Amino acid sequence: MEKQNQRTYCNPLSVADVPSGRWLDAKLTGADPMRFSDYRSISDPSVVYADGKWILYPSYAVAYVTEDFVHWRHVDIGIPHLRYSPAVVQFRGKWYLSGHGVSEVYRADDPLGPFTECGKLTDPRGNVTAVADNCFLADGDRLYMYWIGDAAPEEGMDVESVTCTMGVEMDPDAPWKMLHEPVVLNRYDPGKVWQRIGEDNQNRRMGWIEGQWMKKIGDRYYLLYSGSGTQYSTYANGIAVSDEGPLSGFRPQKNHDPFTAKRYGLVRGAGHGCLVDGPGGTLWTFYTCCFGYNHMYERRIGMDPVGIDGDGELYCPAVTETPQFAPGVLSAPERGNGTGWLPLTFMQRPTATSHAPGRDPLYASDESVITWWQPAADDPAPTLTFRLGRDTRYFVRAVRLIWRDIGMETAEGIDPGPFRYVVETAPDAGMQTWETLIDASENTRDLPIDYRETEPVRAYGLRLRILGAPEGITPGVVSLTAFGDAAGETE
Repeated sequence: MEKQNQRTYCNPLSVADVPSGRWLDAKLTGADPMRFSDYRSISDPSVVYADGKWILYPSYAVAYVTEDFVHWRHVDIGIPHLRYSPAVVQFRGKWYLSGHGVSEVYRADDPLGPFTECGKLTDPRGNVTAVADNCFLADGDRLYMYWIGDAAPEEGMDVESVTCTMGVEMDPDAPWKMLHEPVVLNRYDPGKVWQRIGEDNQNRRMGWIEGQWMKKIGDRYYLLYSGSGTQYSTYANGIAVSDEGPLSGFRPQKNHDPFTAKRYGLVRGAGHGCLVDGPGGTLWTFYTCCFGYNHMYERRIGMDPVGIDGDGELYCPAVTETPQFAPGVLSAPERGNGTGWLPLTFMQRPTATSHAPGRDPLYASDESVITWWQPAADDPAPTLTFRLGRDTRYFVRAVRLIWRDIGMETAEGIDPGPFRYVVETAPDAGMQTWETLIDASENTRDLPIDYRETEPVRAYGLRLRILGAPEGITPGVVSLTAFGDAAGETE
């Protein structure tokens, strides 16, 4: 019953072939990579709209492309690792890429490459340099770059440090060269609680302004930036606007500050992202979600539509984690993009054929990214069963599986890959009969988050049967969520 022409998506996004995050995260946080379990991560999305498709350049692995705005395909663009937050821009008919703390700048004729090095980032004095969380803006025949910097505290300011957004114009004939000394566009404001660092924004003496992205709409410049700490649920995005130009006059939005934020649920945190055009003249934002079980930088990606209010400010109606219509389906998704399908399995206390110590079946339904159900090692046919209702049937319209790759150890050649499984529904109240809803018994796609829209099916129960996993990997189910609605007696 799986639907072939999928018209919906669900956050966190279902992205294939998510790579190991351990090696990069350990290096950049000064940790010993072998002191914590291996895991997968993807974050800091930079997305461009080109030739009717989206191309995603995230941290850890570049790049991904989608033609239908639902299914993402991993593409090798011919460049080495860009570390975090790749910066991408089309300028004078060429595509340019750079990365976090990387001096090399790469160029290609096509956004999917192949990319080759064209120069090294240099400051106004010609010294080779590198910057963090940079992004570009092509504004006609002029090019600008923005990144995270340090600023001197204002007199009497009681802070540990002040981070800020720096900006500079680049040489259009050599887009890796800065033309002048950088300027400060905006800085940490301790008066804004959401910018304070900490899980509860408790440290007013420190903020971490990062994740810059600049977009021009009409004559107004919109600077997207994040704070305060990608490891926290309070991670959020804000927007500063300027009507003066790309390097001056920036002020916080009054009506929508922060721009995206979400502290609870499977999608927690909504920082470090981008603003990108979509089909039909729509506007979308992508953002980073924290997962954070194995390492504080373990992350995923989400997206939602964006609107412009009567004051010319950008707003995101909601940071979502239920099924939404895909870009191109609705002409004005910012007015309401949800399908109305609700979670049917959260806290429904499933049963299982077995569970490993401390990995009870409840953890597959508790709306947490740091718990999971794990079958016992000797379970030959792991099965997880939900009763959706006793006297009420439900229409099941979509299913999202969030997996954990237990035992993943890339240093020893134990790599993640596709899970094979079947999802079934029970049409009878006694749950004695089971019918196949999703047949992934021959699945070949490596999807750590696997969201599938189905034709609506009436069901009293839902069952997952795990049939296979990559060698050396034990499947853990972080969440099995069925989405739908109640069926009336005559439906």
